[in-house]
Amino acid sequence: PESLVIGIIINKSAAGADESEVQLRVAAAALPFVLGVFLSNLPESMSSSGSMKAHGMRVRTILLMWFAITVLTAVGSALGALLFPPSSGGGGGGGGGASAEGAELAVASVEGLAAGAMLTMIAQTMMPEAFEQGGDIVGLSCLAGFLCALSVKLIPLGESASH
Repeated sequence: PESLVIGIIINKSAAGADESEVQLRVAAAALPFVLGVFLSNLPESMSSSGSMKAHGMRVRTILLMWFAITVLTAVGSALGALLFPPSSGGGGGGGGGASAEGAELAVASVEGLAAGAMLTMIAQTMMPEAFEQGGDIVGLSCLAGFLCALSVKLIPLGESASH
């Protein structure tokens, strides 16, 4: 679901922009989300990779698996951009009516599913393992990671970063 949201964000930011500012608007909108996903996935991937290596999986196999996941994420982003074009609502420049409301509901549902999946995985898998292996400092590290992801969203990138 996260990769679909990347495609949706790119379409939302490109809608209604002229050619000269499309790249800036897309970067300003998508970059904070992509960096936030990267920051949240990096500890997950490091932990998973360490566990796989400790259980005898070859480094080459682990790297190929992560490469495949990266490719699937890119495909998911393209799917998100194709399934939810800028004119389908959700902040784009389309018309009103029931179809626009339905598209907004679909976009909100995909974004909510992605957020829920991230929170569930972190709460169920990462936090218990982190506290078991890292002790009490994990709570402060989690807070620091959250504040880092939040600050990425708040960094102004160009004029259109006010949303």
